[in-house]
Amino acid sequence: MVEAILPGTYITVRDEGLISAGQVVSGNIGIVGTAAKGPVDEVQILGSFSEAKAIFGEIDPARQLTLIQALEQIYNNGGKTVYAVRTAAKAAKATYKIKDSSDKDLVTLEAKTPGNWGNDIKIKITDADSPANSKKVELTYQNTKETYTISKSGDLEQQVNNQTKGSTLVTATLAKGSSSDTLPKNTSESGEELAAGSDGEPAKEYKNSLAQLENELINLVLLAGQDVTNPEMVTALLGHLNTTATIKRERIGIIGSGTPDDVDTIAGHPLDSDRLILVAPGLQISPQVKLSGAYTAAAVAGLLASLPVQASPTNKPLTIPGLAKEFSTSQLEKLVGKRVLAIEKREGFRVVKGITTATNSAWHQITTRRIVDFAIYGVRSACDPYIGKLNNERVRGAMKATLDAFLTRMVQNEALISYELAVTANRVQEIAGEAIVTMTLRPTFSIDFIKVTMYLG
Repeated sequence: MVEAILPGTYITVRDEGLISAGQVVSGNIGIVGTAAKGPVDEVQILGSFSEAKAIFGEIDPARQLTLIQALEQIYNNGGKTVYAVRTAAKAAKATYKIKDSSDKDLVTLEAKTPGNWGNDIKIKITDADSPANSKKVELTYQNTKETYTISKSGDLEQQVNNQTKGSTLVTATLAKGSSSDTLPKNTSESGEELAAGSDGEPAKEYKNSLAQLENELINLVLLAGQDVTNPEMVTALLGHLNTTATIKRERIGIIGSGTPDDVDTIAGHPLDSDRLILVAPGLQISPQVKLSGAYTAAAVAGLLASLPVQASPTNKPLTIPGLAKEFSTSQLEKLVGKRVLAIEKREGFRVVKGITTATNSAWHQITTRRIVDFAIYGVRSACDPYIGKLNNERVRGAMKATLDAFLTRMVQNEALISYELAVTANRVQEIAGEAIVTMTLRPTFSIDFIKVTMYLG
């Protein structure tokens, strides 16, 4: 309060009683993979599969590109918000050099993003009907067609690079020493294609691309198309999970089994983490096409993202075309005993048991990890606004009320059975600027077994 010198009414407003925990997200997915097009090492926030295809292109016939295939499984199983990063090393943009009548370079067209996709962009240059002494330049890629009428090569650069009405396919640059007043020569009647676009060598760059997701608010993360048989990828994913846990961006990683789906090989995995889920088997897309468990992991990620944190994926159906291998009951028992989230064919395709790879029994169930992470984010958002405020009984009481409101909502939503909470500070802690929050959370568990005893009379 300001010093009272002149007579009057002086008012101090204390806002601690209005502080509440912010909204906590629980279903955001982060994914890194290879794609036909799109910016490299840039986070793209997606809300639908159609949006993903517009940015990253279609599924390639050879199914070598991983990102769009994994995104298809995510959205088929209920995923909503996805933070996607295209990874590629030494990727190159497709180009085409427009020449004048003397075969000198006039304008260089370059695909907007690296990748083989740019090699499918076709250019056709013909004489325009009007005005006189002008050219018509047509660019086509799949269902996209762009037409530019120019009276000089400088017009093409200006129109293609226009920020509002320019090309969505290419950029244009005048060649050094060329005249912007010169018209280009015509192409062949059927047109010509851009060339030299390349997808690069993606596998080496997954770790760098994962780093782009470190500061994003995501809850589930996976490497598209990468499975547990690749130790470099497992190390990269575990390193990412450890790094994000230390910077207040906790998340769960999901990885799949390799090919072929050998039970002993899968069960022999060395993974042991409450933040990592191993999924098996792979997918059967068609009689000729089988995919590794990495894509089943994407389907599980979509399923988890669609569920509240307290809902177990156990016995939940997956929307997938088929399994690369159908395990027997004894094989499923072995996999579950070895901490593998297995999928079985039973009234569709279902998750056998929603478990992590942790050997610590406290973290076996995925729901426990998700509930605690949800509580961590909520408690952090409730406490952060109090940083810098007075460390006295009144403010600590307000902080406790804020935390009470958040935890009570978790009880009402059945994420917690109950909780105990205390916010304290002795004089030494007050001097040190410390407020001590102590809470005991009792998470809700799912029904995994129903034991029935029948008496006949």
